[in-house]
Amino acid sequence: MEAHRTVLVFELARETAAIPIESAHSIVHMTRLDRPPGLPAVLEGVLNLAGTAVPVIRLERVLGLSAEDTGLFSMLIVMKGVSAGMTALLVGRVHEVLSVADGSRVDASREHSFNAFAEGAVIAVGRTIHLLSPERILLEGERQILSDFQAQAQRRLQGWEQ
Repeated sequence: MEAHRTVLVFELARETAAIPIESAHSIVHMTRLDRPPGLPAVLEGVLNLAGTAVPVIRLERVLGLSAEDTGLFSMLIVMKGVSAGMTALLVGRVHEVLSVADGSRVDASREHSFNAFAEGAVIAVGRTIHLLSPERILLEGERQILSDFQAQAQRRLQGWEQ
């Protein structure tokens, strides 16, 4: 029997991509974000998720894709494994949870995928879906900067609660 992988499929800058479902903590409709001064260009802001400061990454900026306006249907995929705490990806919309056969995947060559971020692609439900590796979205130095930023945002958030 062929092995399968369950992925969360979403839209990003008119492309279809997916991450392993186990990387997703939750999905949140776009909401008001805190935008402190000095945000790195790849960050859209900080989500207050039940008292936890969650940095929101503009994934299309990380990948160098054309930026899309955030709209009524934009979604935040809150993830584990990108930095020390939780991180959210701002995406156009979340489509579905899909089971993908390992044999249907075409691996991406390392030279065509920055930091091996794109693991490969599959053709499913009539479209090409790019399979992304959440733990390789950012380089090690970027993860450290994000972790430091997240700690600072958490302290700021806690200051408002006291």
